Amino acid sequence: MKKLLTTAGTEWLKIKGLGIIYMAVVLGALLPLLIYVPSFFIRETVSEGILKYSVFEDAIGGEQLRYFVFFILPLLIIILANRIAQTDHKNNGWQLMETQPVSRFQLYFSKYIIVVILSVICISSYFIFSIIMATADYYIHPNAMKIMDFDVLWALKTYIRICITILGIAALQLCISVAFQGFIWSFLIGSLGIASNIASLIQKQSFFFNPYGSLCTFWNAPEIRNLNTFISHSEYMSVFWMVIFLIIGYIWYSRKGFKNAFGKTKKQMVVSAALFAAGAGLLYFIQHPRAYQSSAAGVSMKGTLDTDLKIDSVKIFTSDFHKKIGAVPVVNNTFTWSAKEKLPLDEYLIEIGNKKLVLVMGSGDWFDLDLKFNNTEMVTYIKSNRKADQVYREKQDSFGRDFTYVLDDQPYNNEPDKFYEAAQDDWNKKKRILNGFADPSNNALSEEYKTYRRQLMAINYLNEISNYRKMTSWKDPKFAPPKAFVDDLNANISKPSLLLSKNENYLQFKLDHLLTDKDQSVNADSILFVKINRLPQGLEKDRLLSKHLAKTMELQTDSLTRNKLFAGEINNVKNIDYRKTLYSKLEQINRSQKGAVFPDLAFLNDNGKTVNLSKFRGKYVVIDLWATWCAPCKQIRPVFEARNNQYRYYSNIQFISVSVDENQSKWKNYLKTKPSDIPQFWLENAEKVLNMYKIQSIPRFIIIDPEGKIFNLNTPFPDEDNFVEILDKLKKY
Repeated sequence: MKKLLTTAGTEWLKIKGLGIIYMAVVLGALLPLLIYVPSFFIRETVSEGILKYSVFEDAIGGEQLRYFVFFILPLLIIILANRIAQTDHKNNGWQLMETQPVSRFQLYFSKYIIVVILSVICISSYFIFSIIMATADYYIHPNAMKIMDFDVLWALKTYIRICITILGIAALQLCISVAFQGFIWSFLIGSLGIASNIASLIQKQSFFFNPYGSLCTFWNAPEIRNLNTFISHSEYMSVFWMVIFLIIGYIWYSRKGFKNAFGKTKKQMVVSAALFAAGAGLLYFIQHPRAYQSSAAGVSMKGTLDTDLKIDSVKIFTSDFHKKIGAVPVVNNTFTWSAKEKLPLDEYLIEIGNKKLVLVMGSGDWFDLDLKFNNTEMVTYIKSNRKADQVYREKQDSFGRDFTYVLDDQPYNNEPDKFYEAAQDDWNKKKRILNGFADPSNNALSEEYKTYRRQLMAINYLNEISNYRKMTSWKDPKFAPPKAFVDDLNANISKPSLLLSKNENYLQFKLDHLLTDKDQSVNADSILFVKINRLPQGLEKDRLLSKHLAKTMELQTDSLTRNKLFAGEINNVKNIDYRKTLYSKLEQINRSQKGAVFPDLAFLNDNGKTVNLSKFRGKYVVIDLWATWCAPCKQIRPVFEARNNQYRYYSNIQFISVSVDENQSKWKNYLKTKPSDIPQFWLENAEKVLNMYKIQSIPRFIIIDPEGKIFNLNTPFPDEDNFVEILDKLKKY
């Protein structure tokens, strides 16, 4: 060890005149300087409703951390390894050093130590300059959302993780630089490694044999709070490649060439082949995704809430009928929930105040949630044994980029062969991604969820084939899909899973296939009701009938026709949950249709006086539903003010603004800083009205006619041309 340290010290003295120490510091400081220095001279725009954040974590982490680890560090390592190795190549330093009382291993490994030390200097420079720039920005651009909170443990874990992630690349680049004289080879191979990672990100599929893949894995999960363990798959793979390339590089160097090292004799060739096979097997073992493991019979969940809002409880619901399956109190901003009964794999809704989180969950799962939120924004960090299922749900699209282009731009409307070729290629590619998918910790999808997603993929392709046939021709055999392709898709859905059986796309697929080609051209809706009612009684029939009835009711513009249709079919639906949903749907449609009576809401003005909506009878009332916590609402308010000014001379049009804030004082305080010419009101218990009309997002613009009836429950935004067209038809001088 002493000789190794002495050799490393000698190597350190040799690089002092090369300027690479300064280069490591400069490259580490590059991103923080480029990001922050220009912003110091620009007035900062404070976004409304954003979460409070640590200026230090914001400076170190996020997108800039990704680019630092993905691009800058590899570039530095390529240069470092080459400069250190080429110095001895040129000056015959290898042979001179070998005359000293040190082993070739100590000589080779000391160079690797220097590459790693310089990389660590660059990482340290990045952290230090990020902290300095963040501190300066905090005082130059004061902002109530910025906090000087430094999580030392988070920073230390992130620092260690980066240091481990680059070990394999450092060993690889040193191996190349020692083996080949000249800069071109190390630069070329390093560039190809980075390019392969870019390709992996674009294709959403990494190559297990790529030594640079640890950077790609890090890119996909730079935030340690979102990992089950902070030493993750990227670090394991980096250590694996470090060992491999240190061994290869040392043997190559010590034997003075590849042939002497690995293929001079038959014995060497056999040993080399055996070691290669063992290394490949070990690589496959390490790289192979870990199978999903169930932890217990029930479900356990714990969480931490970082919020200024008062949250009393956390509720868990089914996502389809919103049935409550659990509720737990929040104590000191933490909660713990467990369900002993068996829960089927499904998507469940977690409600925390006015925030909602969808989790893929089933029996045997555990979750550790870290939630940061305010009225408008929520950031979620999830640790779970079902993390891979959750990641896949959030990140994977229905189709690949090329086939999405085919669907959007429709270039093959008269070339069915090309359309089906694109669809089949995309299907095969998406299957490969699904089968090999793993989260950043290398956890595989559960088999049950993987089956569901494969079935859902098949349904999506079958539906697009059906849409293509409708758009082109049902009768012309030229446009018929390849039989083998359709058979493959249908084989995947022969036994639909629970999740698939209630999926909207699957139900639409089943409805479409109840109709023949001839049925498509006649009264398809009526024929479909007849065919559904001929099906054997059961849950699938109730699902199909409920979907078709709900869709058909929405298409009816006359309430009498709609009610008659409903009365004729509702008794054919036996499942109580679907019946309740349909009754609610009918009530909501009838209540929301044009001409339905709108309730005479009682508002409070900023003086605390009650004003009823009926005060404006005889006029078309244009209502802006908004809240002080809603950033889009405040962005559109100036346009709403401008439209009010535009129509102020028309006596039959009245603009009003109605706040749905829970806290009346926040609304009043906002009006003090942002006065308006439009009458301003606050609606108490606004949630009741929003639920009544299924209004799930604001801003929302509503027009009530002079008789107090709905004219338009979902009016276009004031900055849209349709808004002006509607009001121009209503105005009277």
